[in-house]
Amino acid sequence: MGQVSGTRSMASVQLAATAALLLVLVALAGCERAKTRLDREVDRLCAIDGGVHIYETVALSKENFGPDGEVFPQYGDLYRFRGHLGPDYIPVLEKQLLVEGDPALQRDRVAVVRRRDGKVLGEYVNYKRSGGDLPGPWEPSRKSCPQSSEANTLYRRVFLVGE
Repeated sequence: MGQVSGTRSMASVQLAATAALLLVLVALAGCERAKTRLDREVDRLCAIDGGVHIYETVALSKENFGPDGEVFPQYGDLYRFRGHLGPDYIPVLEKQLLVEGDPALQRDRVAVVRRRDGKVLGEYVNYKRSGGDLPGPWEPSRKSCPQSSEANTLYRRVFLVGE
């Protein structure tokens, strides 16, 4: 009788372990599906309007460029006040959360606007997915499109060295 009881208890432990494993696998598959779906959405949105777009260029005198090509180095200390493009141009930063939660999807836009007429001279649009991983002490994974190094070219493509 003791052996039958032990066999039942071993069978119930195995059944519980199998059920727990299946539950974990289903949860993992759901996480990966959501992450993969948002990764595809990042690629789709990026193909529509991601990257640097220049609508108008401005020729500036050489005094408005630093030795390394930095635009308006004389206003660099005004960065946190959004004055680093001088008195005639405004940098605009917009962040839009498209999908909340884990994973999340965000759209970032940086635009250069001429102050006198409000015209957008150029913009950089970036989409990024973060999260969707197993919980743990590590940083969440990310996918971004286009690469953030493109953002650094926005000012240099709007503002050109003139005569």
